[in-house]
Amino acid sequence: MKAKPTLILLLFCLFPALANGQSTIDTGQLVFDRSFSSGRYLIPVGPFKDDMVEMLETEGSTNKQVYQIKGDSSTLELLENSWERLSEHDFEILFKCETWNCGGFEFREVIDVVESPHMFVNLGDFQFFSASRDNEEGKQYVTILASKSNNTGFVQIVFITPREEEKLENIDFNFTSQVLEIETQLEYDFSAKGFTILTGVEFNSGSSDINENSISQLKDLAVFLKENPDKKVILVGHTDLEGELENNINLSSERARSVRNTLISVYDSNPDQISAYGVGFLSPHETNLTPEGRHSNRRVEALILQNFQ
Repeated sequence: MKAKPTLILLLFCLFPALANGQSTIDTGQLVFDRSFSSGRYLIPVGPFKDDMVEMLETEGSTNKQVYQIKGDSSTLELLENSWERLSEHDFEILFKCETWNCGGFEFREVIDVVESPHMFVNLGDFQFFSASRDNEEGKQYVTILASKSNNTGFVQIVFITPREEEKLENIDFNFTSQVLEIETQLEYDFSAKGFTILTGVEFNSGSSDINENSISQLKDLAVFLKENPDKKVILVGHTDLEGELENNINLSSERARSVRNTLISVYDSNPDQISAYGVGFLSPHETNLTPEGRHSNRRVEALILQNFQ
């Protein structure tokens, strides 16, 4: 069957919410492992083309895993390593592609991807394949998505089995490189994306004063700045869509400056490492059509800049 991206994204929203990021990655390389009850799951079996991706509709329970691997392995090597393990268990390729012949950004937006900090997709460097095998209960399916950020590899594996009670045997993917150890969500975001949303930092409606209960949420950023005196951050304030643009830009700028002032006055951060700007409602994070989305859009982000004088 073929499904347009908007429909596919709506179908993905029917799946249970994925887990929030952990503050640390343990010594094991498996950083996400979650099973979901039986339901419909769409598997890409073609690239993004003519405003759609060709999808195979499957039915069954799903298990999603994500591995993070520190080292020099390329995305192709990570993918081939995964395929070598699967081929030993009689899986056969349905579809395989790399970044641009997958469809680039459009393909990435359509497919199901575990949220950060577990999974990260570099839009200029990723590999994908889907595969299947027959057993007594019917077909089993698997998709593999591999990508790379700096010296960290990310491999997402999704298994689909016909019945909820059925389990795939353990498959050792033999990811033996050193695991990347990250102490905080903020450090992960800076490493993988170059920015972080200062979650937990909230403002009263129409005010630029930080809610007193959320000041402690800035501690990780303050510690990061002290431990990395050669780096600086730009704080960017955002608002929801209510009100005039000029007023929202002013309010978002004031909120970013309020965060900067708090870092300096409460945590003794170096003023030279921090600048503050506002963009109003010009860069929404979520929809402005719901109260929850508007709340999410009222935020301050921190962008990391490397090595300054």
